Amino acid sequence: MAVLSALSLAAILAPELRPAVLALDLGLAGALAFEVSWTPSPKSIALERLLPARAGLGAEFQRVLRVRPGRAAGLELEVREEFPASFEVRARSLPGEPGSAAPASGDPTGGPDRVRLAGEGSEVVIERTYRGSRRGVHALGDVRLRLRSPLGLLERQSRLAGGQEIRIEPLLAGLRRTLRLAASERWHDLGVRSLRRRGGMTEFESLRDYVRGDDLRMIDWKAFARRGKPTVREFQVERGQELILLVDCGRRMAATTAAGEGTADWTKLDHALDAALQLAAVALQEGDRVGALAFDSEVRAWVAPRRGRRVLARLHEALFALESSERESNLARALLEVGARHRRRALLVVLSDIADPLSLERQRRALAHGARAHRVVFAALDDPALRRAADGAEAPSPESSAARAAALDLSLERRASLRRLSGAGARVLDTLPAEAAGPLLAAWLAERR
Repeated sequence: MAVLSALSLAAILAPELRPAVLALDLGLAGALAFEVSWTPSPKSIALERLLPARAGLGAEFQRVLRVRPGRAAGLELEVREEFPASFEVRARSLPGEPGSAAPASGDPTGGPDRVRLAGEGSEVVIERTYRGSRRGVHALGDVRLRLRSPLGLLERQSRLAGGQEIRIEPLLAGLRRTLRLAASERWHDLGVRSLRRRGGMTEFESLRDYVRGDDLRMIDWKAFARRGKPTVREFQVERGQELILLVDCGRRMAATTAAGEGTADWTKLDHALDAALQLAAVALQEGDRVGALAFDSEVRAWVAPRRGRRVLARLHEALFALESSERESNLARALLEVGARHRRRALLVVLSDIADPLSLERQRRALAHGARAHRVVFAALDDPALRRAADGAEAPSPESSAARAAALDLSLERRASLRRLSGAGARVLDTLPAEAAGPLLAAWLAERR
């Protein structure tokens, strides 16, 4: 077009060029007419978007676009999709490209997906891999299509309105393994480092086949000799106990933990929910009644204790979308709410962190008050970055030395606070957020046994 404009200006000064310029203008007009007639509106393209109903926090999931070109067969199509800022583009798969292509570097949208549409009766599949870093219900928005004409002189674009929701939930990646190991009492494999079997747990219940990892002391040698294969004794455990999980959603739980690949953006609350739901699943499998209360300065969610297969789904539904707030948590009010809503004595497991020095005494009094009516386990989720700094994990430098000195002071203050809270009559745990499931299971077992 720039060349044609230059020729038109030259024809004004040189009349002998006018016939050639006129011919070029007519040729261009004819080419544009051809482009317009052979380039349909992108709205004529049949497009279907497939999306899973749910995905785990930090886990990858695929979005699939199925494109049936119709009259746009053979043309080049560019696709841009609106998606939440908490979604990261991990990869994309386009027709004609082997394997998965990396998203465009430096572009948070991953860049557009460009494909050459096949024949009229065929279908083109465009895949993208996303990863969600925030729990809750999120939606993929409108899709913008841009269709390039056969000669590349024209582009037509349209916006296809559409919103499809996906639930980003606690990952619970190892839940099946956790339940399987708990069923065979392989607690050591679940991170339970020490476990005392209570003296009264001697009532025989049944025999079952030996599973690798079972305690050798539980082998019934007479049954082994009779059946010809290793057999272990199982003992009856007291069932029907009450477990209520109290999950702090206040400002202390908003800190990110950078625990590792796939969980780098997880907050303390994300880890707390993951550990709480794993504990709930094991307790329900063992016959306990399980409930939950989420709180900051007020109650955010409540599920009354029940037993049965559907309870875990109820807990999941009530807790999965919770986000930490900027409010200061009120543990005393949360424990009073539990007392008002549930009169029976229960084991209360609080997932939170130690309050600041000015609020520590209120936290201690709240635990002491709750321990009068219930058994209380308080899980204090430490800051991994602070612990690494105190351990001197970084290379020596003036900055790292100063950071380590500050971290050591905070660690000493934390130990003193933990001792003070332990005197309130509650069992106090000090654990990293990503490792909370094991200590919680150990504390639950110790309380029920």
